[in-house]
Amino acid sequence: MQEFLNAISLLPDKYKNILSRINETQAKEIKEIRFRNGGAVTLNGKERMYYVTDGGIPTVTYCDNVLKTDEREMQEIVFMLSRRSLHTYQDMIAKGFIPLRGGCKAGVAGRAVIKNGSVYSVSSFNSVNIRISREFYGCSEDVLNEVGECTSYIIVGPPLSGKTTLLRDLCRHYSGKSTHKPFKTAIIDERDEIASRSFGYGLDVGEHTDVLTLYPKALGTEIAVRTLSPDIIVLDEIGGEDESKALLSGMNSGVGFIATAHGSTFEEVLRRPNIKTLVNAGVFKKAVVLEGRNAPCKVKETVSL
Repeated sequence: MQEFLNAISLLPDKYKNILSRINETQAKEIKEIRFRNGGAVTLNGKERMYYVTDGGIPTVTYCDNVLKTDEREMQEIVFMLSRRSLHTYQDMIAKGFIPLRGGCKAGVAGRAVIKNGSVYSVSSFNSVNIRISREFYGCSEDVLNEVGECTSYIIVGPPLSGKTTLLRDLCRHYSGKSTHKPFKTAIIDERDEIASRSFGYGLDVGEHTDVLTLYPKALGTEIAVRTLSPDIIVLDEIGGEDESKALLSGMNSGVGFIATAHGSTFEEVLRRPNIKTLVNAGVFKKAVVLEGRNAPCKVKETVSL
């Protein structure tokens, strides 16, 4: 329940008060809370989508008293999620997200302002999707059984398949204080959702883990290799050309990489030129493909590379 409360804690009082009435059993099933301009608030669970009434009752049936959001309220939601300072979070909003407490994240969509070919800022917000982060100690056991002694592998899975949750637990495994010989581990937490350190200690990612919060993955990787002497570097959602170059350089320094990538199959991910370059260069020794949202953190297949 605490993870759900973390996710709604910064919402305007109207939505926070209504959503906090949802009972604990139902709240534990919710993975996403979605707001759309002019539309109903929806809750995405493990197997189905719910509307929520203005009395805080989830329902699978659309009815007259479902909670809705208008244009003014959408702007207020983003303003509140930004801690009442849109300017402070402008760069992150331009990249489509706002980090929240406890590793939760709000995806944000609106009207883009383009400057020099890139998104400079966003206004007229029309969609917000809050993804609820949860801690599952021991959830990496399936992956660890598959990879064995290997500490350089890529985890492939579609959205909501547990990739980020797995990374946290893997960090706890490799760098935990109870480990006989812990690995020095560095997390490049570009979106502040692995360790959630923007607002204090955040989440448990292991005793011997260094966290580079909000660093671009390529730059963070270079800094970690130069200054932190990591055994393993952990990254979420790789795929950019700069990231590929940084990982290749890090591999030549003897660093192991554990990374994730969006995809339903390894073949699908391998179609991306930058990931194919990393695989061909031997950065990853194995690829672990996850089952999907109906079986988070569970392994579908493992490919030796």
